[in-house]
Amino acid sequence: MPTPRLALTRTYLAPTSEPAPGGGELPGVADVGPTVAVRSEETHYDTADLALAAAGVSVRRQTAERASDAPRGWVLELPGRGPRTHEVRHALGRAVRTAPAALQRLTWAAARGRSLGPVLALTTTASRRDLLDAEGLVVARLTTREVTARALSPEDAATQTWGEWQAEVVDGRRDLLDAIADTWEALGAEESDRTAQLRTVLDGPDDEDGLDAVSADDSAGAVVLGRLAQDVGWLLSQDPLARIDAPDAVRSLRVAARRLHNVLGTFAPLFADGATEELRAELTWIATVTAPARDLDVLAEKLLEDLDEEAAGYTAGTGTGDPAVVAEKVRATLTDRSSAAHAQVLEALDSQRYRDLVAALEAFVADPPTVKDARREATKVLLPLVAEAHRAARDAYRDVDLDTELAIEHDVDHATADDAQTLVRLRSAVAVARDAAAVVAPKVGEAAEEYVDVLKELLDLLDEHADTVVTREFLASLVEEFGSGAFVLGRLHALEEVRSAVAFHDVETAWDAANRKKLRRFMK
Repeated sequence: MPTPRLALTRTYLAPTSEPAPGGGELPGVADVGPTVAVRSEETHYDTADLALAAAGVSVRRQTAERASDAPRGWVLELPGRGPRTHEVRHALGRAVRTAPAALQRLTWAAARGRSLGPVLALTTTASRRDLLDAEGLVVARLTTREVTARALSPEDAATQTWGEWQAEVVDGRRDLLDAIADTWEALGAEESDRTAQLRTVLDGPDDEDGLDAVSADDSAGAVVLGRLAQDVGWLLSQDPLARIDAPDAVRSLRVAARRLHNVLGTFAPLFADGATEELRAELTWIATVTAPARDLDVLAEKLLEDLDEEAAGYTAGTGTGDPAVVAEKVRATLTDRSSAAHAQVLEALDSQRYRDLVAALEAFVADPPTVKDARREATKVLLPLVAEAHRAARDAYRDVDLDTELAIEHDVDHATADDAQTLVRLRSAVAVARDAAAVVAPKVGEAAEEYVDVLKELLDLLDEHADTVVTREFLASLVEEFGSGAFVLGRLHALEEVRSAVAFHDVETAWDAANRKKLRRFMK
């Protein structure tokens, strides 16, 4: 699969024809490189109904007068969080009638397998300058563009032209990007939405009837379906990012699946008997197949940081094993296991089973099998169900024997299945209660939002505890092959024990806060 690239950029509609300003007054910038002229041609590809543009996704075939002017080839651009975008590049090849299969596979969530054909031609004349630090290294690139765009259908479509300023920073220099943005905004520049700009050229209709606008009424069913629609949309937005293994994408997709599962379970009485059961079973499946990848992401994040700290305090010749050597072996092990876990995710996302699940979720939201209660006033129907979810969490908490659980913290290998499952059930029940309250929070307001926030704090503790168990099991599995490095693993294992004990110690206090009658008054 083509290699993804993370870009940290911001693009503005140029308020003047002058070059994008910026130089030595910016943090960490000591010099400005020479201006380089660039001219490139792009053809954008989409479905006939512009599904990619509606999803904020761009597939384009890029050429330039000279190879040194601009990269040539296919580019898939996926929206990330804030100014982040994820780019996937593919060799130019000979195909011009449709996009490469590798990129079409990554856009399945928006295009649903339909071929991507040329819809828009775009010509860019630009000048760019590199911003350099004191050592002469590039820390950012400023580009001034004049963009000319024309829809390819009809053939006599008019062209549109506009100017842009774009800033791209390297090494995650968010402070520098913010400083550039502040300078430009002070001059009257407005941030550009390239997707909206291109849709204007294509004259496509604004999609106001999508999943996020299922119903405008105030009934219980409308409130629940609105939340389900948002979560289906979120799951689909994470699909292409999970395929390229973007940071947190698999985790976010899994969260969306679990949230959909929880909401469908709590509010099942609003729908025909058994209508949500198959959907929930399939959502459990997708959450299960993505769990190993999620756990390995957490392991890498925690362990490599801890090993760096161990290395900083290491003294050679002590016979305790070099943390730097251990870190390399751990990193290699995590890389191998993560590759296998991601392959499992890809297999699931490419399966007919997953495609059927997505189709079933969208069909459920578009034409829900509601019953009479779904048409009643939202708070009268939903709040008792939220209260029921809280009672289930309370019952799960009562099943947790704090003394026993604390005793097994130091002997994870000998903990019984029942011991481990009590905390799993508690975590699941608390998540259900949180997700149920989040559905009604827009209707109830601050009281429900406070309850959701308190449950989030409790869930953070339970997740921290669960992650320490996974981490300790992983460390224990490495001891035999690590030789002298086992001492370093033991130190990390002990650190995880401390973290687990701290998290578990605070669970009782966090639960007491979540169970306060005053906090739950909104459920009455």
